[in-house]
Amino acid sequence: MWRGLLLALLLPVAAWGMRPLETPQALPASGGLVGTAYRAPLPSQPPPFVLPPGDPATLVIIIDDLGNRLKEGRQTVALPGRISVAVLPHTPHGARLAEEAHRAGKDVMLHAPMSTLDHRPLGPGALTNELSQTEFRDTLDAALASVPHVRGVNNHMGSGLTQSPEPMRWLMAELTERQLYFVDSRTHSATVAAAVAAEAGLPHLSRQVFLDNVAEPAAIAERFRAAVKQARQQGSAVVIGHPYPATIAFLQDILPRLEEQGIHLATVSEVLEL
Repeated sequence: MWRGLLLALLLPVAAWGMRPLETPQALPASGGLVGTAYRAPLPSQPPPFVLPPGDPATLVIIIDDLGNRLKEGRQTVALPGRISVAVLPHTPHGARLAEEAHRAGKDVMLHAPMSTLDHRPLGPGALTNELSQTEFRDTLDAALASVPHVRGVNNHMGSGLTQSPEPMRWLMAELTERQLYFVDSRTHSATVAAAVAAEAGLPHLSRQVFLDNVAEPAAIAERFRAAVKQARQQGSAVVIGHPYPATIAFLQDILPRLEEQGIHLATVSEVLEL
């Protein structure tokens, strides 16, 4: 009898001890926690992006590839500060975004598609090695006409064409006639575009850093620090990014705080004093 009673008392204890552990949300309230709902701890917020101290410097930020997507284009145009935007020709929203960027005080550029070494699709308005000089000029004219308020041109892709001196001479002559500047996006290390622009006496700059080849927050932050380091060493640096969500979010956060960290934003035309 006593043995049976002892076994009956121990079974609930043994059964409780063998139950699997429950999630915190399912734990029964007890003691001083009666009636208190469990709340998971909030995720820790990343610290604000802070640049290492250094000499004051100027940063030129160009956002490429505007025109095909209205939402991302408008988010780019709304970024605070003196940035430049490069608009693809003959795109559904290119003209509208160029108008809005101009009203917002941004530099508007033609993001001119140029032929690549691996023959990638270029879209409308492409400048290629197969064009005659007349065809080249007419294609450039039509592309410029599709984007209002253009102050200058930079290349979209172009690893092939920017290595070809003759088409680059045609381009720089046309830009000189229209009093436009050129930015070499440097999509290939063997580009001659900037050298030909210098020969022609055309105002020009060259890209130093691509911001978002890897469009992830940590990678973008690392590339931005590299751009600032180069700007502080040389006085200025040219950075090219794209309207990716991660890039836009990063710039929305950092741009309003650059001046307090010794970095001055300027458009291409301001740096070239045009």
